[in-house]
Amino acid sequence: MKEMALIEQVLKATSVLVREKYSERASVSVTSKSEANDLLTEVDLAVQEYIVEQISLLFPDDLIAAEEGDFANIPSDPDCRCWVIDPIDGTQNFVRGLFPAFGISVALAVGGTAVAGGVALPIPRDIFLAERGAGAFRSGGGFSEAAGRGRRLTVTQTAEVGLSRIEIDFSGRRERGETLRRAGKVVTTAGQIRCNCATVVALCSIASGDMEAFVHVALNPWDYAAGQLIVEEAGGRATRLDGSPLRLFDHGRGVLITNGHIHQEVISLLE
Repeated sequence: MKEMALIEQVLKATSVLVREKYSERASVSVTSKSEANDLLTEVDLAVQEYIVEQISLLFPDDLIAAEEGDFANIPSDPDCRCWVIDPIDGTQNFVRGLFPAFGISVALAVGGTAVAGGVALPIPRDIFLAERGAGAFRSGGGFSEAAGRGRRLTVTQTAEVGLSRIEIDFSGRRERGETLRRAGKVVTTAGQIRCNCATVVALCSIASGDMEAFVHVALNPWDYAAGQLIVEEAGGRATRLDGSPLRLFDHGRGVLITNGHIHQEVISLLE
């Protein structure tokens, strides 16, 4: 599939740039977007520009939805063929530096769902790839690539919230109150609670068997398009917070992505 080849190529190329800029992040220009804590760097813009350019060369008729600038729009046709890009998810972590949990996310959506996607985590040098119906794989970071795209991913078999490691993303201040209200029972019931402040890191962690669930009350499609596919192809499940289908361009807000085994229990705990 040439779309998968393109995804892998742009993830590898942009990972090199992001690693270089991370090592010299003190000199990277940083501005704010919707509010003071919503950061944008020159690296976000450079990564997005490169990926958009490569897609446009090979697939000039495809639509593109991406986090930054004029591309930050949801397509009017929810079933269109559209590339969905987050140049750096976890920009706060990239800028602050102590906790290097951030990633690059690229997916191709057809009919409102991702059919091909990948996430690069530049610092551990990991690349996660998935194609609808063909499984999810992880390579780099010490994982052998002898078997093509790396090690096949499988979610955990953990079936109790009380034994699970769950990420609740507390997001910006505007969503904080809703998060506390809706996810309070999850916080008090889960075995462990995490907040990486980077959706792609959380979703790849579910696919790799390092966590069981992710809860967020408000996300844009570019935040989870590739990650949702990776988790589903690793055996997990993704829905809205009420259990309804999770489609990329349905203008919905809440996202629940799990290993599948605790999915219904988490729904029952959400207010």
